[in-house]
Amino acid sequence: MLAWFVRISALLAGVATGVLSLWTLGLPDGVPLPAPGLVTLAWTVGGLVWLRVLTLWVWWSDDNHYWLSRLPFDRVWEALPKVSRRKGRRRPGLLRRFATSDFDSTRWVFLRQAAVWLLVAVSFAALVVLGRSQGSEQVRALVRAGAAFSTATVVEVSEVDENLSADDVLVYHAALVLALPEGGRVRVDGARTLAAPEPDGRVDVLWAPTAPELGGVVAEDQPSMSRYLNRDWGLTVHRTAPLGVAVMLVLFGMLPLALAAEDDGLQEVAWSPVAQTVHAAAVTGMLLLALPYLSGTAGVFSGIEAAWGGLLLLYFALPLRAILI
Repeated sequence: MLAWFVRISALLAGVATGVLSLWTLGLPDGVPLPAPGLVTLAWTVGGLVWLRVLTLWVWWSDDNHYWLSRLPFDRVWEALPKVSRRKGRRRPGLLRRFATSDFDSTRWVFLRQAAVWLLVAVSFAALVVLGRSQGSEQVRALVRAGAAFSTATVVEVSEVDENLSADDVLVYHAALVLALPEGGRVRVDGARTLAAPEPDGRVDVLWAPTAPELGGVVAEDQPSMSRYLNRDWGLTVHRTAPLGVAVMLVLFGMLPLALAAEDDGLQEVAWSPVAQTVHAAAVTGMLLLALPYLSGTAGVFSGIEAAWGGLLLLYFALPLRAILI
């Protein structure tokens, strides 16, 4: 019976992870975080992962009941009463036949592994997109205040400096005072333009009509700031591009390791309380690193790179452990 709690909690954790990852992957840059329910769902994922581990430890240690297998890779169905299929007896129902299925067969092990790889790919893409899409603290403040995007006229220019970007593009940094077409003025500290700013020049600025004291953002070396006005959830090519990287890592990294570990090794790791406790601790660490982004409180260095890097490392390490031990 406890074996089914282990399986069901794992299934629920997988579904919750998939929903959280897809939800995050499709969040437009202009949605003020935290989005309703996003942080709650993240904590739900963590709770279900630890529920599976706790149940797994109880199942592993309890050897006093006939319906529990003594080893994690034993066939649970062998302990269940067999249903006779002789003529005149009722054929067992669908749930009973499913309950007595051979869940440690090669087919089931690799089906489960394929589902895990799919979750890894989507989660990796979601973490990468989450880290690069939320903008600076000022951008988040403007979005929360109701951002607008306008083409403004440069009134004053000061503190001009020039630097080469990482792509060897000359970028001018300056403090600007802009006259807005809607009326009023807004100051932009740290404006980044591709041409030397001059009075009466025209620049695009992200600002908040209800909070001009927040200033504005001018960043011509980045994709258009107008993307922060988008409020509609949706998957785009730009956002799903990291999926391609994750799929390549699965096909040319995780899959060969899983094949080398074979189904017995993978099954033993999946039902090992020690291995799954380490897995749950690692997943919890990734969630904690992602929470500042999900809640809209991320600073300049909040460790999202460590989260998606740790995700890949974890799912390379699990089949590797099955090979080495």
